[in-house]
Amino acid sequence: MRELPNRRRVILKHVLVNCVLVLLLIGLGAWCYVQGKTYKLSLGNYAFTGQDGQEHPALEAVEVFIDDKEPVFLLEDDSGTGEATGRQHTMVIKLLDENDKPIESRTLKFSVADLDDDLDVNVAEFWLRAK
Repeated sequence: MRELPNRRRVILKHVLVNCVLVLLLIGLGAWCYVQGKTYKLSLGNYAFTGQDGQEHPALEAVEVFIDDKEPVFLLEDDSGTGEATGRQHTMVIKLLDENDKPIESRTLKFSVADLDDDLDVNVAEFWLRAK
């Protein structure tokens, strides 16, 4: 006849399984927090100096879409805010004419980790990067 398992061995297995389950839940919670975190970005349409030392002007009028959310309308030397959820984002910048009709559109992928600590985005600079 087979021997019954040792009581200590059974208790040790239960403790080990419980510890693994707790670690998995903590890992799942951390992953969900990072994937679902929403960042408030400060969007500005300002002139800037490029890395080559050349001065680039601000765009006259643009509409900025971040991850297909509501657009942010910016005029020259204007600022606004936009929201980005998660880690990787797609920004669509549409250059507008006098009648607020899109002339040209550019798409750029970016990450919040690529931005500075203030989460400032210069739309004119991103427009140039998306060339």
